[in-house]
Amino acid sequence: MSKPVAGVGLKWRVIRDEPLSGTRNMALDHALAMSPRPGEGVLRLYSWQSPTVSFGRNEPAKDVYDTVAAARCGVEFVRRPTGGRAVLHDMEATYAVVVPDRMFGGPKGVYLKVNQGLAHGLGQLGAAVSVSEGGLALPPDSGPCFQVPAPGEVMAAGRKLVGSAQVRLGSAILQHGSIIIHGDQSLLSTLGNGAEDAPPPATLFSLIGEVDGEDVADALTEGLQLALGGTWDEGEYRSGELAEADWLEGERYNNQDWTWRV
Repeated sequence: MSKPVAGVGLKWRVIRDEPLSGTRNMALDHALAMSPRPGEGVLRLYSWQSPTVSFGRNEPAKDVYDTVAAARCGVEFVRRPTGGRAVLHDMEATYAVVVPDRMFGGPKGVYLKVNQGLAHGLGQLGAAVSVSEGGLALPPDSGPCFQVPAPGEVMAAGRKLVGSAQVRLGSAILQHGSIIIHGDQSLLSTLGNGAEDAPPPATLFSLIGEVDGEDVADALTEGLQLALGGTWDEGEYRSGELAEADWLEGERYNNQDWTWRV
């Protein structure tokens, strides 16, 4: 897969995972950002073993969701290391990008570059998408992520298609997000105590019909290559990253005090 691309000279490692639990997914994203190497970026592409609601790092969630009803529906909960608001992860493609924190001008530059790359890749699949110039940056207690677009997010037909969140961890920036393939996020309103129904997000199915997950992953990778530059190769986790993920999963992401801390 090694392919030089004009632009910034990072060496990129691409990791593709099988469906994993929410706690494992968050632990792996976090661990990758805690173990950066100079001059290296990481793209991780993954999905979820079961429907999972993820909360932003500082989003109020305690007493907001009906956990009994969620258990009946087979829905799990996890809190992300990143900010932002609640997302139901189910029929989607999920990405995580880890870069040195000074690349592309810092967090805002990374956010724009990554979303431009995602938009290009989705456009290659035939989806008519754009990167929003307007929108609102809402506080953590403002309801589900896909309810309102924020500046710089990927849109289609006036609705949000990709929901992303970001955090600086040590000397790295982690940005991860969801590309909705099917579904409308309405279960968040059903499970949320008193939550208002939100407008449905755009979906890849509504834009281009049935699509294979591997094709989506390929397109996202190609789009991000173009936007982020450098050289790209398929890769694997290093032993230290897996050990860090094991610790984070056990001590944080499987810890109910963390999940329901606010």
